[in-house]
Amino acid sequence: MKRSIELHELLRCTVAVLALALWLPAAWGQGVPTWVEQVHDFGTFKEELNTVTCTMRVVNTGDSAMVITRVQPNCGCTVAQYSHEVMQPGDTGSVTLTYNARHIPGQFEKKVLVYTSGRPRKTVLTIKGKVIGTPETVSDTYPFAVGPLRLSTGNLPLGEIYKGKATDAYISGYNTAPDTMLVSLGRDMPATISAHAVPDTVEPGGLFIISVYYRTAQARLWGLNIDTLSVLASPLHATSTATSGAAKVSVMCNVKEDFSRLGDKQRRQAPVVELSATKVDFGDVAAGTGAVERTLQVKNTGRHALKLRRLFVPGGEGITATCDQAEIKRGRTATVTLRLDPSRRRGTVVNTSLNVITNDPYTPQSLVRLVGIVH
Repeated sequence: MKRSIELHELLRCTVAVLALALWLPAAWGQGVPTWVEQVHDFGTFKEELNTVTCTMRVVNTGDSAMVITRVQPNCGCTVAQYSHEVMQPGDTGSVTLTYNARHIPGQFEKKVLVYTSGRPRKTVLTIKGKVIGTPETVSDTYPFAVGPLRLSTGNLPLGEIYKGKATDAYISGYNTAPDTMLVSLGRDMPATISAHAVPDTVEPGGLFIISVYYRTAQARLWGLNIDTLSVLASPLHATSTATSGAAKVSVMCNVKEDFSRLGDKQRRQAPVVELSATKVDFGDVAAGTGAVERTLQVKNTGRHALKLRRLFVPGGEGITATCDQAEIKRGRTATVTLRLDPSRRRGTVVNTSLNVITNDPYTPQSLVRLVGIVH
């Protein structure tokens, strides 16, 4: 009986506490942050200003006091200061935002989260604008020129990608022209690439990107592939003083064979490449003489046929490599002929490598050092 009374009292106290919790906010009221401005546009300004500052005000339109508890910008380029005083109903508080534009030309839009003790707890403030970069900043950040348009790079390395896979990347750009420019890509785009400019109409001081999608299924070669992408720039208005421009961007990709799905049995029966040397010396070659040849043996010590995917020597070295067999059966040997043409060389010292690409899952790429002197 005593235990029943205690449980009854506990239940009654719990109900009383819940009722009090529901009654207190209504009795005490609630602060309500009402912002005079939630978006501030700095417009277009020069980078030489370094920083720009604005102040956004908030009014407590509720019936209870409140305070700004925290302000959180979404990047390090924005610094926030705010009033810490308690705002009674009808009082005003403020958040001051300073944007650092140094070395960041182009449009910007930054978000700042403001937390208060009122309702709503969180408010998003936005600052935006456009920075006209200094010639030095533009040159450092966007060194590759396409007429008055500038790109972050003229070479886009995509790294290693397995054959049949695809990847995407982008190049950022900036318009230094006094007029709006149209960005387009040439019709000579290779089969491996799909690309487009976003946006393709860029205002003075505006930013854009060239989005590139690369398909290795259409790649012509195993190993290093270098494709070119034509980028064209033209003024929007025929009467513009801005000039047109065109340039080639190199897109590079190393296409590899994917052996990850091979089982243990397939690996045991796979072909195995064995080279007769890891270094080939052309010796001393007179510049006025004809081509000099050396040979290299490639043997298959595995169980299945060894396929020579590619023999590759970097361009400009004046060296070509050919093989008398494209597929080497088990236990057989093929001969690679290396031919050095002195008239096609850029320098006197030969110091490069032959890349032998095969379907050997353990050693898909083998390097042979090539040396010599051309007098």
